[in-house]
Amino acid sequence: MSAFSLHNNIRFITSQWRFLLFGLLLAFFSSPGQTFFISLFSAQIRGELNLSHGDFGMIYAVGTLCSAATIIFLGRSVDIFRLKSVALAVIIGLAFATSFFSIVSSAVMLGFGIYFLRLTGQGMMSHLYATAMSRRYVAERGRAVAIAAQGHPLSEVLMPAFALLLLAVMDWRHIWQVTTILLLVVMIPATLMLSGRQDGQDGAGVDSLAAGRDGNHWTTRQVIFQWRFLLLAGLVLAPSFTSTGLFFHQIYFADLKNIPLPLWASGYTVYAALSIFGSLIGGAMVDRFSATAIAPVIVALLAWPVFLLGQISSPMMVWVYFAVFGLIQGGVYPVVTPIWAELYGTRHLGGIKAVMHALMVFASALSPAGIGIMIDAGYGLNAILIVMGTVPIIAGMMGFAGCRIGRHKITPETTP
Repeated sequence: MSAFSLHNNIRFITSQWRFLLFGLLLAFFSSPGQTFFISLFSAQIRGELNLSHGDFGMIYAVGTLCSAATIIFLGRSVDIFRLKSVALAVIIGLAFATSFFSIVSSAVMLGFGIYFLRLTGQGMMSHLYATAMSRRYVAERGRAVAIAAQGHPLSEVLMPAFALLLLAVMDWRHIWQVTTILLLVVMIPATLMLSGRQDGQDGAGVDSLAAGRDGNHWTTRQVIFQWRFLLLAGLVLAPSFTSTGLFFHQIYFADLKNIPLPLWASGYTVYAALSIFGSLIGGAMVDRFSATAIAPVIVALLAWPVFLLGQISSPMMVWVYFAVFGLIQGGVYPVVTPIWAELYGTRHLGGIKAVMHALMVFASALSPAGIGIMIDAGYGLNAILIVMGTVPIIAGMMGFAGCRIGRHKITPETTP
């Protein structure tokens, strides 16, 4: 039966709804550590702490880079401990981070606040659900990741609306305190009730023995010391670099295009709707073809919304931009995430994905700082968009080569 079959989707969701809902909630509540949410408060933060665009971008980059270095080691915890234990620890850590962020009063505290949010929210919450879905499911891995990933577009619609609504009646710091309470009230019970194993999961979880495409189980060290890693890294780096740059400096882009903030925010609804569609299509394509066949193309297509941003001249173009951005960005995560299980197996998947996630976080640190410096230096919009649009094109080309060259001959090499 076709991987695109509606019947297949309904059957899978109805039989696996508990664990899929758990993954979706992990994705949704990664939002306090995501750029799109933090950037909503950029004007207030820069105003209170007397920071320029470049200053805030640099602090954001430093905090994000430190979280990337940390997750390389912390991410391996999913290879050692049970999912429920790791999830509870991460949720409590994120609650601490959101609470701490509500009391930042200096550039140094802001740096630590960014570090905690990026590590626990954007880092571990996302790493946790993606690894769990890849391990618990084999035949429908792409579909599982795609469904759980719907938490991202849902949060990108609901959380900005939540923040903007509360900003009208309370201080921005109080919003972070409310976020802390909401996180704990929803996620602690959800983890206890939804994270257990159930019938129909054909992966073996932390004890999984699903080998990679060449029949081997690659260790993290073998992966990063193999030449193909350099070609595939761009599939992680480019989407993070481009999308983070678009989100982090969205207020600046909206001002530059004379787009009122409410109109700009309305585009998130379009973005979310198309992101859900793109994610489901991407996941189905992975199950039908393979992640290695689809991912390079999807990543290269991220250049399209970047160049559309430069053409915005009316309200309709705002929605067109968000529609294309959502469609392509929605497909990125479900098609890139399964690559590592396909190529390298799942025995060491937590450690391997931790490295890839660190690269993603690293790239998400470069664009706020880099684009912020370009803005402060007076570079025009066209120059900024050329930088952000060229990166995914090059990454897609390199990723295509990495997925295709030597696909029947690559074997793990012994490394010291």
